[in-house]
Amino acid sequence: MKTIPSSDALLVFDALARLGSFTAAADELNCAKSYVSQSIKRLEADLGAVLVLRTTRRVTLTEVGQTLAMRAAQLRVLMESLKIEVSSMQDQLAGPLLISSPSGIGQYVLAPILAEFAIHYPSLQVQMTAQNKLQGMAEGGIDFCLHSRNVLDDSMVARPLGFTQKRLYASPLYLAKAAKLQHPSDLRQHRVFCHESLHEQMGWQLEKNGEVVRVELRPTLVCNTFGAIASAVEAGYGVGLLDNIIAAPYLRQGLMQPVLPDWLATPKPYFLVFPYRQPMPKKYEAFIQFVVPRLQARLSESMN
Repeated sequence: MKTIPSSDALLVFDALARLGSFTAAADELNCAKSYVSQSIKRLEADLGAVLVLRTTRRVTLTEVGQTLAMRAAQLRVLMESLKIEVSSMQDQLAGPLLISSPSGIGQYVLAPILAEFAIHYPSLQVQMTAQNKLQGMAEGGIDFCLHSRNVLDDSMVARPLGFTQKRLYASPLYLAKAAKLQHPSDLRQHRVFCHESLHEQMGWQLEKNGEVVRVELRPTLVCNTFGAIASAVEAGYGVGLLDNIIAAPYLRQGLMQPVLPDWLATPKPYFLVFPYRQPMPKKYEAFIQFVVPRLQARLSESMN
């Protein structure tokens, strides 16, 4: 049964046709002479034709072999040009770069860093999408994902970035007219705004000096973005559990203040996740070298 010949076998045949010797072809290809011989035999079997007439002194191409030699030479030229083109693309700091991130940390932390990066590398088309999913990174053309969990996938790399810390916040306007908050159990008497991921966990778990309290809640509002919760808290309608890094700009403007400041949620780790590639494209290297230390510094600041 005839099969499609392999490109490797055709390139071996090209070397043999040009150099006229199994030994010379093996030397150029840096392989054993037996490998050249086996490749030619396999190629002849695949094509169902004799390509080479072997004698003790020389190698002669048959008529079919002479025709194939021209095509094999074209393949070699194509492969050489492809290698140059791919190498050039690997070295370019240009083209699209798509990053996905959870909306909260994306809006308040990652977006300013990406803006600075895009200005620094104007030939890159940098785009950020708000999501926290690893599934379908390749299918969606996503180059990097900011993710709140480690990954157990040998085809992916997860670079640790640091932690975020959540605590309770409310606006001075709300606290001025609301019931006093002295313990997490008092939250049942307040309007609370909850992220859907925490709502699915049936309440908030808070810790103070080793004491752990789980507060079951009936939230006034459930949102799928922490930015929406921050807006509702800032407007004076209730209490929200927010990352320090999200609450920071509101604190600086006096629009929010911590509630029960010694009661904290468990710190959440963040990772920069991307497909394993070796060698790594230059734009990937540039992104990692620029973005990772800045994210690590911002997250470290938020924990302090």
